[in-house]
Amino acid sequence: MAYALWHEKLWSVHLNDQNGLKYDQDKTFGSVDLRRAFNTVWVLERAGYQGCIGLDVKPMRTTKAADQTKHLANSKAMFLRLVDIARAVKPEAIEAFRAERDYEGLEAFVLGKLLGD
Repeated sequence: MAYALWHEKLWSVHLNDQNGLKYDQDKTFGSVDLRRAFNTVWVLERAGYQGCIGLDVKPMRTTKAADQTKHLANSKAMFLRLVDIARAVKPEAIEAFRAERDYEGLEAFVLGKLLGD
């Protein structure tokens, strides 16, 4: 994604999450791998991405009809929360960890932000 952004070739993004390789589960964005979801939002934010962002809507077959759009609402809410977190993190803090090659410190820092520190 970052490569496509750098070349100004990213026109739309399709966000969801997966828990396995068997089939396309289209789970709520960030529900399986919150750190990866944050990284995605971080890259989009830092690049100033202004294109289309799509969210999958695929409720489980046994979901009640009245609840079939909760999946979309949850994905949107998670995306917007991650945008807020990404905007609150100073890029200089991330770069300081990278400059020191302190990747464990970076992980702890980002996880702390995701947990509300």
